[in-house]
Amino acid sequence: MDAGDINTYLTALSEQLELQGKRDVALVVCGGAALSVLGLSQRTTRDIDTIAFMVASQANRQSLVKAEFDDKFERAAAAVARDYGLPEDWINCGPADQFDTGLPDGFQDRLISARYGENLVVHYCSRTDLIHLKLYAAVDVRGRHLDDLKGMNPEPGEIEEAARWCLLQDVSEPFRELLESILEELGYGDIGKGLP
Repeated sequence: MDAGDINTYLTALSEQLELQGKRDVALVVCGGAALSVLGLSQRTTRDIDTIAFMVASQANRQSLVKAEFDDKFERAAAAVARDYGLPEDWINCGPADQFDTGLPDGFQDRLISARYGENLVVHYCSRTDLIHLKLYAAVDVRGRHLDDLKGMNPEPGEIEEAARWCLLQDVSEPFRELLESILEELGYGDIGKGLP
């Protein structure tokens, strides 16, 4: 799916959520869908990765909670999959475990929001946070994550900040070595060697 497809499917999801009696849903989306919608990548994506929900907390403040789809959401998503011939996991909570291990400082303040129909707001991860998350993911699975990083062409300061955050996620020596290898491949070998 490309940015146009994503818009179509999320608008349809908004309509299905209303039919399920589920209103004012706010998702936080990362990965290829965010890259596509924000114009940071021309590649298509096979799914929409949801990391969190935005919910109203005490004093009407907005806060993030780990993404987990309830039955109404699942039924709405399944209806969209049926109507458009999509895989059942076209929208999923695959990266939600990252919420437990921690998001970059200031993550929520940098979200970029878009409304789809009457019932759905999607908060897309910012370029800064996508660099963080993609670098972390590239250590495990180079492939598209590494290509996405190259496509964003991060500044040295951005990649250093992301690398320092990655080291907070996994303090093991093998992870550090893999991270340094990725940085070398991206052309930031000096940054890798200078990490604390």
